[in-house]
Amino acid sequence: MGLDSGVDWVQVRRDVNRSNTLSKNERNERRDRCQMMDYPAIDPVDEYYESIEGDEGADGLPVREPISYQGLNLSQVDKNSRFVSSLPPMTTSVTLATTYVCRPYRSDVQRLRAIFVWVAEQVNWEEDFEGEVDTRRVIQTRRGCAEEYAVLVHEMCAATGIHSEIVRGYLKTPGEVPETNIMPRPNHWWNAVLVDDEWRMIDTCLASPSNPRRALYSNASSGTAEFWWFLTRPTELCWTHIPEHHGQQHICPPVAHETLLNLPGACPPYFKNAIAMVDFNTSLIRIEDLEMLHIKFNVPEDIEVAAEVEVRAYSRDSDGDFFESGEVVKKRALAQAEWYSGTKRYTVKALLPGDEGTGILKVYAGKRGLMHSIKDIPHPLAFALPIIHTGENPPYEFVTRHPTPHAQRHDIYVVQPQCQRLALNNTFVFAIRQHPSSLGNSSTSSNPGGTSPVPFMRPTSAMSMTSSAAASAPSSATGSIAGKKPAKLAIQTPGGKILRLMRKEERRGIGVGGRHFSGEDEVSDGGTWETIIKCSERGVWRGLVLADRTARWCVFAEWVCVG
Repeated sequence: MGLDSGVDWVQVRRDVNRSNTLSKNERNERRDRCQMMDYPAIDPVDEYYESIEGDEGADGLPVREPISYQGLNLSQVDKNSRFVSSLPPMTTSVTLATTYVCRPYRSDVQRLRAIFVWVAEQVNWEEDFEGEVDTRRVIQTRRGCAEEYAVLVHEMCAATGIHSEIVRGYLKTPGEVPETNIMPRPNHWWNAVLVDDEWRMIDTCLASPSNPRRALYSNASSGTAEFWWFLTRPTELCWTHIPEHHGQQHICPPVAHETLLNLPGACPPYFKNAIAMVDFNTSLIRIEDLEMLHIKFNVPEDIEVAAEVEVRAYSRDSDGDFFESGEVVKKRALAQAEWYSGTKRYTVKALLPGDEGTGILKVYAGKRGLMHSIKDIPHPLAFALPIIHTGENPPYEFVTRHPTPHAQRHDIYVVQPQCQRLALNNTFVFAIRQHPSSLGNSSTSSNPGGTSPVPFMRPTSAMSMTSSAAASAPSSATGSIAGKKPAKLAIQTPGGKILRLMRKEERRGIGVGGRHFSGEDEVSDGGTWETIIKCSERGVWRGLVLADRTARWCVFAEWVCVG
């Protein structure tokens, strides 16, 4: 970066400004550039939701109030199905369904669940093969390819009087670059079933613990089926499973292949955690030179998000040629939460580690408060997007954002500086935006009053420190409206001195550091705290927030001053 051998203030300013959030005009410029280069520049999520009316019912009309099957307690059915293991030779799909797997059950949902569990857990995945499908061979050898899984489910459904279809189509991999203008060659098979007058989807092949591709989508335990793919709504499955024939989407009305191919590769946690993309355009994944990937999405208030970029590493051989070494390089992206009009919104900014050209941004989501360290991400993958970069990509590291298990009352957003490296004897605006992490409605919130869970054991990674300045300040954990009080924020110098941040009343249209926004750009709900600091000490500068229940500082951010 050139900061170690003499400080170049132009580079310093470049790094500070490189991560500025995109304005509406900048987003439009990226869209226009993609269209000029003949790359798709569409809003697939908006187009998708504007075009559909819902899942298809038995009468061909949209289902107004779809039934939720995910909350049903079918554990006894699962247990019984796992006991059906020793079968006589030459058992057919009909006798397997009627005599063994589905015999005790009267409802279609129980029968389907029994079929789903038995096929997903008893049949082991194998590569596709050329030839006729023989389900008796599948039952006997307990091995099958994707098509054989689907045919076996179809035959077992027919034997128990359930209407089903075999669906052939394309299975997207999270983070893959979508094909332009053409439907890719089908590579997968699954089933559509009619239950309670609604069309639902079943994918026993991908749900099987033996399927090597399942780990790309799910972190379900290794011994059981992934139940997300049992009676999945067609409007949710189509984000990854694209039927070859429009009629088998069972969505009213069917959606264009181009729209489905360009939807983000969403995994089960995307829908379980009610994530909603905001202003997503396919032009955002293509960046040049100093640009970054910027995406925004809304989440419920009790959800937290982490993100990282993965690229395949390259090595150089004795002739100087580059080749893929097989290793994967990971780089942390910057994921921060703000609130807009009472809704929690994450902004994720990401770039590639070097000059690899392509990579995958992986976004993980789960219940708030489970992240205790930046060293590991406890949450499952929610969705993934490709990053395609051309041009120069000088080294850049984001500010280190630490989870604060003991300061959960507020969502904190580092506005500036978002780069990790600061230059000695340069002046920086430290600006932090904060908002209560809960709307405080105890009847709907799992976190009433915005309080953090009772800490039984303080994780060392909370990086907490007792401070005389904190001890003298009134604790924000007192009073019934503690969650609504502004967070007490400060910056700590490498020498230990604590500099309190001051409240900044944002004038409409003037951003932090004097950056102007157009009238079309949204202004977040939170209050902004800032101070101007000349970094005259080498070492680690820390952002501090007062803990919820004690007069103790927690570290939420770290910068490194070099020079």
